[in-house]
Amino acid sequence: MERLSGDTFKPRTLFDFTMEFGAQTEYGRLRKVLMHRPDEGMKVVTAGNKEDYLFRDPVYWREFQAEHDAFTQALRDEGVEVVLLGQVLDRELRGIASKLPNLVYTRDTAMITKIGACIMRMRYAARFVEPTLVEKAIQRLGIPVALRVEPPATVEGGDFVWLDEETLLMGYGTRTNEAGVNQLRDALLGRCIKTLVAQPLPSWRVHLDGALMVLAPHLALYNPTALERYPSYVYSEDGVELRWLGDFLKERGVELLRCTDTEVRMFGTNIVGLGDGKCVSYEWNERIIPLLEERGFEVIPIPGSQLAVGGGGPHCLTCPILRD
Repeated sequence: MERLSGDTFKPRTLFDFTMEFGAQTEYGRLRKVLMHRPDEGMKVVTAGNKEDYLFRDPVYWREFQAEHDAFTQALRDEGVEVVLLGQVLDRELRGIASKLPNLVYTRDTAMITKIGACIMRMRYAARFVEPTLVEKAIQRLGIPVALRVEPPATVEGGDFVWLDEETLLMGYGTRTNEAGVNQLRDALLGRCIKTLVAQPLPSWRVHLDGALMVLAPHLALYNPTALERYPSYVYSEDGVELRWLGDFLKERGVELLRCTDTEVRMFGTNIVGLGDGKCVSYEWNERIIPLLEERGFEVIPIPGSQLAVGGGGPHCLTCPILRD
C-alpha cells in the first residue's frame, strides 16, 4: 500500500510501474501521452470570472468534453496510448482536478525528457496546483522527476518547442520568466540537450508554441510578428550567443512557413505532430493545412470551437510521455 496524502491509502495498480519515457522531438512517432478529460467542473468559468481563469469566455462543458473526446479518439486511432489523469489519480485528487478548467491543457504542467520529468511552476493562481497533481500522476507512472521549477522561477510547458533531440527552443516573457530559463538551462544543458535557445516574447504572446511549431527536421510554422521583435540567447556548453531566431533556424536548414497574426489567434501554429508525417490541427486551419499537405503531411482535422475558448490548441492539450 502507498501513502498518497494525509491518511489516505491506495493499493498499487497497473500504473505503479516504471514506464518508458522521453519525448524530445515534435515529430518523432508519438507513443504515449498524458491528457485530462474535462467534465462538469468546467462550469466554474463564468462571464464574471473568466479573466481569473484565463479563459476567453465561458464554455459549454458538454461540447467541450465531446471535442476533447474526439481528439482523444483520433490519437488512439493512430496508435497513441492516451493516459488520462483520471485513471491515475485517487478519488480525492480527481475531485480537485475536476474543478481546474485549465488542467485540460496538460502541456503546460510538465515536460518529459530522457532524464525524467520537468515539473513546471505556473504564473497565475488559477493554475498553481496543476503541476502538483501532474507530478503525483507522473510518480505513479514510475517516471522520475529530473527538475522541479522553484521560486522565483515560473515556467509553463507551452513555452517549449523541440527543434531536434538535442536542441530545445524556449520562450519567455508573459508566463515563463528569466529565472525559469536559467533553471532549465542549468538542469538540462549537457545532460539531455546540447543547445537551449531562449526567445524573449512580446507581452501579448502567451506561449512559444502559439508562434512556432516544428513539424519535421526541416520544416516549421513561424509567426514573424512575435519572433522577429527581439533576438534570442543561444546557450551551449561553449557559452552564449545572441542570434535572431529566424536566422538560427534557417542555418539549421529549416524552411519557415509564415503564419499570419489571425492564424496565430486561431491556433494555426498550435499543431501536434504524431510522427510518420502525420499531425493534428483544428479543422478551421484552412490555409495552413493545404500547405502542409502539399509537403506530404497527412493532417487530421479535429473540431475545437469550445476547446479554443480556453486558450489552447492540440499541442496544448497533450503532454507527451514517449516519442521515438
